[in-house]
Amino acid sequence: MPKILMWVAQEGFRDEELFEPQEAFRARGHIVDVVSHAAGTAVSKAGARLTVGALSCDEVSRYDAFLLVGGPGSMSLAQDARLHHCIVAARDAGLIVGAICFSPNILAAAGVLDGRRASVWNGPGLLEQHGCRWERSDVCTDGDLVTANGPAASVAWAQAVLDLLERRTP
Repeated sequence: MPKILMWVAQEGFRDEELFEPQEAFRARGHIVDVVSHAAGTAVSKAGARLTVGALSCDEVSRYDAFLLVGGPGSMSLAQDARLHHCIVAARDAGLIVGAICFSPNILAAAGVLDGRRASVWNGPGLLEQHGCRWERSDVCTDGDLVTANGPAASVAWAQAVLDLLERRTP
């Protein structure tokens, strides 16, 4: 049974970008763990509160997918070295890596989008600065990388991740 790790900013993640994909993953029987920088409570842009685990790069390889949820809280984390380390660990472990809304910029800054295609909210931002080709699409899949441009694409993003997971499951 696939395990999915979803990272959210401690404050200001987008509700739709977490809850809609999480529901789709769980409906297929997948295990979903939600983490942030610190264990405790994370608060969404709309005020939803949830209990999250702490992000641990050492445990990333236990998952099948590592997904970054966007929202205004993620915008200050594009240069977060600890998060970058976990993203690189996920890529190096062969996980499906995904991001939605602003968060593809975090992937770009972590150096995992060089030469790849990706979608992102509000234009190319950091993508092109880091050697990524920006796609004007709701969802972009490039190999084991799935990015999306914002909350309206949450369900389609989740489906793209599910499609990749199903291809990997014997």
